[in-house]
Amino acid sequence: MRNKNKFIQSSVLSVLLFIAVAISVALTCFIFSSFGKREAPDQATAQQPEQQLFEVFRPTQYVVTKASGKQQLVTNTTDEKIKKIGNALTNSQITDSKTKQATLSEIKKVLSLKKSQIFRYPDVIPMSFFNTRYSQNVATNKNSNFDYFVLPLDHSNKGYFVNTKTNYITTVSIKKLDTNSVWQQVNKLPKNLTIDFKSYNGRVMLNYPKKLALPVYSYLVNHRDPKTYVSALLGTINQLTITEENNKTIYTNKINNQKIIYDPNWETVTFEENNPKNKLPKSYSDRLNTSISQINLVQSDLTDTRFYESQEDGKKITFRTYVEGFPVYFQSESGAIHMTMDKRGNLTSTYSLNEIGVPVPNRQAKVVLPSTAEVMKQLTEAGVKPTEYNFITPGYEWLINQDSQAAVNMQPTWMIETHTGWQSVSSFLKAR
Repeated sequence: MRNKNKFIQSSVLSVLLFIAVAISVALTCFIFSSFGKREAPDQATAQQPEQQLFEVFRPTQYVVTKASGKQQLVTNTTDEKIKKIGNALTNSQITDSKTKQATLSEIKKVLSLKKSQIFRYPDVIPMSFFNTRYSQNVATNKNSNFDYFVLPLDHSNKGYFVNTKTNYITTVSIKKLDTNSVWQQVNKLPKNLTIDFKSYNGRVMLNYPKKLALPVYSYLVNHRDPKTYVSALLGTINQLTITEENNKTIYTNKINNQKIIYDPNWETVTFEENNPKNKLPKSYSDRLNTSISQINLVQSDLTDTRFYESQEDGKKITFRTYVEGFPVYFQSESGAIHMTMDKRGNLTSTYSLNEIGVPVPNRQAKVVLPSTAEVMKQLTEAGVKPTEYNFITPGYEWLINQDSQAAVNMQPTWMIETHTGWQSVSSFLKAR
């Protein structure tokens, strides 16, 4: 009888062990299956980390066009209602894209559609980035880069991606969007700057028809250790050659033909590579992806950093700090982050070691800037020809706070881009 009980117990244990093993195998298969699905996202997601896209390639400004046609700039781009509008767009379905070459008047008409929300980017970005950011699948082609997305909220169920550089418009159908709810959120957004759109030198541009009263902001400065960039981009310090030249420290990794130059005067680090086996990424999107891949390695705080502009089809890329929708200048020699690629695809990138930190009180009065027309008049009266500059825009100058070397002031000003780079309009005119 005792042996019989032992046999039964043994049988039961064997069955239970078999079941446990079977369940374990099933769970393992399920886990690997789940990981497999998560590790095979669409091409855009695989190439650029989603969180990086959220931070760097989201719109820098939002424009509200009232039912009356009056247009205003949103003055707080981090407002919670902006997030709710973005979530509503994510939950919608965008299909049936049709792209066409457009006239300046057609582009201006779309950018002035009544009862709409406009997402403004400082330069054109690939449609694939929008798809990843808002979980959409809008068809892409060589003309699908855009710098404005117009979301009409008049129940037309249409949307428009506008490229003001090449003058293309991509029209899409939008379904499953709670238009009434989004319009309610839009009407609650903080906005007090009047804008409209004007044609200038063959391009439709955002125009400030009235004077702008912008606040001065102050922040403590976070100073990053240059060695964090060295270890992130070159490898272990003890594997590198370290030299000094003209007050600069140079870290060289001869194995992979890379080096980093620390410039204490500008408080920047510059990464350089010279690998004959490198190849230039073929498309604009691929070049932006390359820049994001490196930025991801250095793990910078991208809360206030935005993609700002590209030149030569993405061979030159600049990222800047943004304050309430306006770019910051003179944080470093050319931008918060500036990258260039040579014909072989070798990357040179410069990072500012200074980042804005905690805001501190600033008791200065708002700075009143002239309208766009007034600035243009100043340039014309000074004999400046349209061919001498590319662009003008309001922005902030990064200036050391005289009361505290640990803080920085953001001073509003008009900026002008000439063939030699950016400078304030006042400095540009003074130097003539």
